Amino acid sequence: MTKIAKDEPFYQISQVSKLIGVTTDRLRTYEEEGLIKPYRSAGAQNGKRLFSLEEIEWLEIIRELIKLGVTIPVIRIFLSSKVDIKQNLLRDKDKEIAELIIKMYSHSIFSKL
Repeated sequence: MTKIAKDEPFYQISQVSKLIGVTTDRLRTYEEEGLIKPYRSAGAQNGKRLFSLEEIEWLEIIRELIKLGVTIPVIRIFLSSKVDIKQNLLRDKDKEIAELIIKMYSHSIFSKL
């Protein structure tokens, strides 16, 4: 049995939706907002969206940030400016958000966006 490489686009949008517990429409929104760039299969005009295990991990970070109340525009700011999290903590409750953002910055998908 062949193992799937962590960065190999393999999972369709419906599978990813079930795996991480968000709708396919939400995943499309994340793509439109520039939070993820799934691979597009060749052949069809729009191609099927295919996601790797790395992208699924990345989407789980995004989902956790949103659960903590971080909005998509704020996530985009974090992605575009690479904020120094350690110096910008305002409250103790922000530690969990800061940890997720640090995880985002060190994830392999960050450099691909």
